Amino acid sequence: MVGSNPHKYNHMVRSLYLLAIITAISLLAMILVLSIPADLGTPYEPLAATDSYNFDPWEMSLGRLHISFPKGGVMVGAFRRGELTAFVLIGEGTATFRGDAEERQFALTQAVIQGHPSEISILRGQTFIEASVHPEAMQTAARLLQTVAVDEPLLEVFGVRKVFLPRRGVKIVALFDQDGGKASYLQARRTSWRQPGEPEQVIPNPEAPLYPPHDQFLFSLAILSVMVAAVAAGIVFVTPVYEHWTYLEKPKIPLWLPVAVAFVHSVLEAYLNYLDLHQLVVVGWRVMVIAAVLWIADAQGNSFDFLGLRVRRLWNAFTTGVWAGILLFLCGSIALPDGIRVVEPLALVGQLLYVTVGVAVFQELLWRGLVQGAFRQRYGALTSIGLTTALAAVFSLAPALLSGTITTAVLIQSFFIVPLSAFVLGFVYERTHNIAAPLATTATVYLLPLVLYFY
Repeated sequence: MVGSNPHKYNHMVRSLYLLAIITAISLLAMILVLSIPADLGTPYEPLAATDSYNFDPWEMSLGRLHISFPKGGVMVGAFRRGELTAFVLIGEGTATFRGDAEERQFALTQAVIQGHPSEISILRGQTFIEASVHPEAMQTAARLLQTVAVDEPLLEVFGVRKVFLPRRGVKIVALFDQDGGKASYLQARRTSWRQPGEPEQVIPNPEAPLYPPHDQFLFSLAILSVMVAAVAAGIVFVTPVYEHWTYLEKPKIPLWLPVAVAFVHSVLEAYLNYLDLHQLVVVGWRVMVIAAVLWIADAQGNSFDFLGLRVRRLWNAFTTGVWAGILLFLCGSIALPDGIRVVEPLALVGQLLYVTVGVAVFQELLWRGLVQGAFRQRYGALTSIGLTTALAAVFSLAPALLSGTITTAVLIQSFFIVPLSAFVLGFVYERTHNIAAPLATTATVYLLPLVLYFY
């Protein structure tokens, strides 16, 4: 009898119902996107040195830092998408940092001051400048801007990257001496001063103004959430046949084991990146982690099945993952317009291999195959996805904790963007019961910017 089988239902009616849901949510998302402009920061483009100027003797104060160029020098403006967001000062000067107990001085020959365009324009307007062409100064400025690019807080949303800047204020000051030594100053709730050969000095500054993020920023995050909800509804639509059961019941992996592997990996890889080692060292470490994942999964007696490496409905899972990846990339592109990453053609092959093997395969085997698979042996679908998402969010803070820079961009990335991504990937995996689906989603999100580079 049809009524005795709870899995029997009218596929046409169910498909129309799901299609109506996804259409309604998608229309709501599009209305919000079209009616209120989204602004999640400045598109990720390298700061480009443009015009150079001579400036007269000049000094300025930024909180506890005082910079003086008694003989003047050369100023080079740096633009991103037509906005002056930094300038480089070249000349003989002195930087004085006033701590609580003592002052520290730094003899500088170059300074890079970077912040919000409105603040940078005000600081630049305080100088007496005269337009002049200095090719060597332009080259020096371009080289220095590349060195400070690693300090820029980047938000990455589904393959699209942007630089996060506060609405007002100076973000960072990088100072260089004649021997190439670098000092840095950061003025925020925790004022930081780093000088070569001396310990870092950090001074709590609770009275510092806490500037809000960009206009429309929080609403842009809400728009992004609605669009991701539409994607989740679409995943339900394209996977109407969903089996509410767990593939493996016994033996169960101790939960502390996959959690420990994910924790050790997150901390150690963050430390390797903090030491600025060669990328091959990180890749070698990931290979070791994959070996550990396979060893733990082998304790199940069928490691491939436990990790979701199943031939059953492989093509359906792969196409579902590609479809979800394209939609997620479109979500990031709408919320972060014109933010496609810069691609180096000569490094394209290496990037393709790194994205497909080093990121997609590794990330999904660890988080979806091992961690979420272990939770799924004991809990329901939503609980296992939620626990995996929470762990991914917390462990993503490891790089910031090691460097001691917990900024607004880091918090948004770890507690909003990472959970969004982890939830969608976990949801795709749960709906298909095949690791090929989230693997295809991750690879598509990262490969699309490389493909669009040629169009």
